[in-house]
Amino acid sequence: MFILLVVGLVGIGVAIALLVPLKVLGAGEPVRRVSATVVESGSCGQGMDTVEWDADGTKKQAKLDGCGHRKGETLEVVMTGGDTVQSAASVPVGPPVSSRLTALLLCMAALAGGFYAFLFRYAPLRAPAVLPTRRQESLS
Repeated sequence: MFILLVVGLVGIGVAIALLVPLKVLGAGEPVRRVSATVVESGSCGQGMDTVEWDADGTKKQAKLDGCGHRKGETLEVVMTGGDTVQSAASVPVGPPVSSRLTALLLCMAALAGGFYAFLFRYAPLRAPAVLPTRRQESLS
């Protein structure tokens, strides 16, 4: 009975550790979306588009990690570091819940497998695998 309590508490602890908010785990700030205007359109086989946006009163330009937009088109972008920006539509929103869920299920499967191995190794046998049969005594 004690082992079931331990397995249950460890499972609950792992679930809480994996599902806490990302701020608690020290995640970085969420990406900042800005509205940008396409200044120069690049053909898809040759290069990238150039976009411009207003950053605290100054105009900034960067290469867009994409192509084929019309000149003057407005779209939302996020800064990816360096001198390129990425379209906001291609960036996932929210925490990566699927990877956390995968890790949780992997931990639970490992705990269940360990518990099964424990039962297989240390559980007392309640009945023999083969029941003894009575010998027939010969009538002489």
